[in-house]
Amino acid sequence: MGPMPNPGEYKRYLLVASCMSIPPTLYFSRFGILGCLVIYLLSGFVVGSSFYLMSQITRRIRLRSFALQLILQSLSILTTLVVSTATVMVGSGAIIAGRSPFDPVLLAGMGRLLTPHQAAAGLAAGFTMSLAINFFFAIGRKLGPGVMWSWMTGKYYAPREEEMVVMFLDMKDSTTLAEGLGTIVFSQLVKDFFADLTGPLLKTGARVSHYIGDEAVITWSPSRGLKKGGCLNLVPEFRRVLESRSGHYQAAYGLVPEFKAGAHIGLVVATEVGEIKSEIVLHGDTLNTAARIQGLCGPEGEMFLVSGELAGRLPDSPVLVALGERQVKGREKGVDLYAVRT
Repeated sequence: MGPMPNPGEYKRYLLVASCMSIPPTLYFSRFGILGCLVIYLLSGFVVGSSFYLMSQITRRIRLRSFALQLILQSLSILTTLVVSTATVMVGSGAIIAGRSPFDPVLLAGMGRLLTPHQAAAGLAAGFTMSLAINFFFAIGRKLGPGVMWSWMTGKYYAPREEEMVVMFLDMKDSTTLAEGLGTIVFSQLVKDFFADLTGPLLKTGARVSHYIGDEAVITWSPSRGLKKGGCLNLVPEFRRVLESRSGHYQAAYGLVPEFKAGAHIGLVVATEVGEIKSEIVLHGDTLNTAARIQGLCGPEGEMFLVSGELAGRLPDSPVLVALGERQVKGREKGVDLYAVRT
């Protein structure tokens, strides 16, 4: 490894090692290109793994207070950044010096990189920045993917016609469940039900337009909803999630919720409405047809129905079973109906 550098050089080595955006000549001279690549990969692995573990932990912690949740997440991000950066710096310095990362001289050199005042100012600035960024993304999650950007850019300030895949999904036998469980317990069931829908929504690239009681109105752009049958995958994904959480539902409510869904594709009009409470809403026959198709799930004895227009735009799939034409309220012409059996 060569001669050990004197203690005064540790500061320079650590600063060079922590400057990951500039290729350190010291790394190249001592370890070559392959060695530098390994060091960078290990550093990226440490930082990336730290943030992944942090996200897996914090996403399972849900507090009643939005403000406390925001502060907790921001502190978690700051702590992860400080710990992972310090680990990379000490590890890089140890590699360069050819000494243990717990060497007291090495650790003392790292401690001299920042004065207490600089460290305090850096932590305060880091927390403030983390809080601001986390607040922006938290509001974005509350509104739904892409909604904040649409508002900021005024995309739907004036009515705008777009083609969308629209799905209506609601809990089966909700009226009976509400009567049996009581209003408060049923509301908690609906909350858990839609919380468990989050993963399938994100996995299939879907957006929630709005919730109506125990019903969700879900949309996809054609590029996302039609590609590899993306809109068809939400139902089996959601069913798997509910099955995996059956123990929780049985313990809390004495049942595992079931659902039904109907989907259609066509033109919708999207626009902002309201001044006191602004919202991006969808209008058009496509929504009415999707709602009517979902309403046929009970009479047809199916969990998931789609229109012939949507089925014709999807890749050939054995899960699509033609049921023939059905009349739906509000349309003069009937709708070709397909059951989705997965």
